[in-house]
Amino acid sequence: MADDTGSAKLVYTDDTGALRTVALGRQPVTLGRSRGNGVPFPRSDGVSRFHAEVVADGLGFVVMDRGSSAGTFVNGVQVQEQLLVDGDVVQLGTLQAPALRFVDAPALADEAMDRTWADEPMSVVAPKDALFANIALRMQVSADAQKINADLTHRLQALYTITSRVLSVNSLPELCTEVLEMIFEVMPADRGAVLLLEEGGGFTSRAVRTRAMGAESEFRPSRTIASKSASQNVALLTLDASTDSRFAQGQSVMAQAIHSVVCAPISNGDTVFGVVYLDTTIQKHAFAERDLDFLLGITRQMALAMEKLRLLDMQRKTFESTMRALAHSIDARDGITAGHSSRVAKYSKAIARFMGMDSKECRVIWYAGLLHDYGKIGTREAVLCKPDKLTPEEYEHIKEHPRHTFKILSSIYFAPDMADLPRIASSHHERLDGKGYPFGWKGDEIPLGGRIIAVADFFDALTVKRHYREPAPLPEVIGMLKQGRDTQFDGGVLDAFQEYFESEYLPHTQRLAERRAGEQAGTTGEGNGPPRP
Repeated sequence: MADDTGSAKLVYTDDTGALRTVALGRQPVTLGRSRGNGVPFPRSDGVSRFHAEVVADGLGFVVMDRGSSAGTFVNGVQVQEQLLVDGDVVQLGTLQAPALRFVDAPALADEAMDRTWADEPMSVVAPKDALFANIALRMQVSADAQKINADLTHRLQALYTITSRVLSVNSLPELCTEVLEMIFEVMPADRGAVLLLEEGGGFTSRAVRTRAMGAESEFRPSRTIASKSASQNVALLTLDASTDSRFAQGQSVMAQAIHSVVCAPISNGDTVFGVVYLDTTIQKHAFAERDLDFLLGITRQMALAMEKLRLLDMQRKTFESTMRALAHSIDARDGITAGHSSRVAKYSKAIARFMGMDSKECRVIWYAGLLHDYGKIGTREAVLCKPDKLTPEEYEHIKEHPRHTFKILSSIYFAPDMADLPRIASSHHERLDGKGYPFGWKGDEIPLGGRIIAVADFFDALTVKRHYREPAPLPEVIGMLKQGRDTQFDGGVLDAFQEYFESEYLPHTQRLAERRAGEQAGTTGEGNGPPRP
């Protein structure tokens, strides 16, 4: 529309940041997200495709809302129809608020308009794929306008908080629960669920939240809506599901009186992990496009977090399988002791748990237990599998295996949280009184994990058949552990082991232990002294 058709104009900043003017005349000027409008805002969230229009009447120019989802505002006040006067600011939507200034001053040159527009306090956020605001104008026109800007600020702050929190979680259940709780703090949903796609199709509900106490078990998200969102990788909004031809026939929509629904895919672009589904059951309350845009912002961040968790899980599985392979390479040298490393790792982790250590500490100790004998890869086969007692020279040779363990594991890069693993794994033959080997550490010089593995290793070495002896009875082994309290073994570790032994180990092995004890009846116990290293 040419600028010389009249004195009234709309002045606005387009999505590239350029200042534009549109002259007003007899023909209506449409405003909206579609590029076919007289004033298009194609990249503005919260703007409907055909949002509003400015038309001429006998008194001047009137802005009219055309059924937009987020509303039309003049000077911060929502209107359906409003006669414009010089200087009025028109905003489309309450969140992103694309703004236009109505100018009705014949003598005002374009340069003057530029200066007037520039005097208006303005903040522009214009990345190509901005989640919320391409253009956000801060105006001081009324208390209502301040409320609009407060809503924008609140949601941006909420998105920042949610992004920070979801990227710091360490498990999928925690992620799903956290996200849903945070969504309910910001969005007016009555019910919500995180539904993740299964490998064979369908969904698994990983988190459910309702405003009504105890109503979670009765909530059944619309699978029709969730499936459409996931299969097409699109976000869906319905103002009234009961009249929406896409979903009105869905069983859950009818059975649960679902009113308004917003559903967004948890997608990183290529992979859809699932959807976040929200609905309302109150007729007077419906979601708006700004709610859909906000939920999309959350689900995109959620997808990044899920991808991070997937990669971390793959990394963990790779690391664990490598550690197991190393341990099995030792077990493969001697069928009699096969499984020793896995059992020591299991016992060590259980002792650490009974000592109140956290999951990360228990994990390090489990890996160290798994690899504690890896240095035996350097032990001569004839010594390692000798069925008789060792000679002094052979005993000194096999005592070198913890030192080899330390050297080999120290050559492997471990993440910071696993950096102490070589010291822990190689210190299981140290003693509190300093008489152990290979380093002669004593007391607190010995890593706590090493003191734990020492007990687990001693216990398993004596309770399992070896080349040179049969298993010792459990009471005898427990007695030997107690005899070494505060000289060979850490007293606190022994207490934790005793708790584990009585509450978990013994109930599951009592019958087998009794049978083994019976098989040992009448033996002299010869050869059942301290275990071979």
